[in-house]
Amino acid sequence: MFSAFAFWLSAIGCLAAGVAGGWLLRIMLDPSEQKLRDAETRIRASEAALDDYRRQVTEHFRGTADRVNKLTDDYRELHSHLAQGAMGLCNPSATEAPLLTSLSGGGVRAISGSSVNPPLDYAPPMPEDGGPDDLGRLREV
Repeated sequence: MFSAFAFWLSAIGCLAAGVAGGWLLRIMLDPSEQKLRDAETRIRASEAALDDYRRQVTEHFRGTADRVNKLTDDYRELHSHLAQGAMGLCNPSATEAPLLTSLSGGGVRAISGSSVNPPLDYAPPMPEDGGPDDLGRLREV
């Protein structure tokens, strides 16, 4: 009634179905596989959150740059207004430096005095305070 070929074909088919079913059950029920799936899910969620954070940071600094540029333009406009008012309302003599200089660095206000030097220490070194004479003695000890 049944041939040997049909028997072996159905046996191999059942064996393949059993192996595939066992493999699927192992993947679904194995705790290590579940931990791996959970870790992959957390990694994907973390990557999405990081991408969102990077997008927010980029937008924030782009907005900050726009505001700083606007602020710079406002300061230039204010400076120009003050400079025009000073030149129109004040009557500087030929020996005075202009009240306002341009932002482009065209003019620099003169500093009174010939040069600027840092303050000097006029106190003489004291040997008992660790002055230069005591350094040699301290090194020998």
